[in-house]
Amino acid sequence: MEKKDDSKRLNTIVYTTLEIVRKISFMLYPIIPQSSLNALKIFDIKEDDIKFSTLDNHKYLKFNSDINKINILFKKIEKEND
Repeated sequence: MEKKDDSKRLNTIVYTTLEIVRKISFMLYPIIPQSSLNALKIFDIKEDDIKFSTLDNHKYLKFNSDINKINILFKKIEKEND
């Protein structure tokens, strides 16, 4: 079976990646709260929903749920010519 035909595997990869984004956003919340909250908008996770005790939960996000579109989190820093 070709990898591109293996939708279960691809779904697992996407889900795992989204869980990692959620966990990193939770961990960065104390340092960059507004950027973390902006990133969590993709999952409809609000500030009151940030619980560090959920970091060991690898199935926190609901399967087959939609994700929201978000704006760019950080602006690109342009290098100035010397």
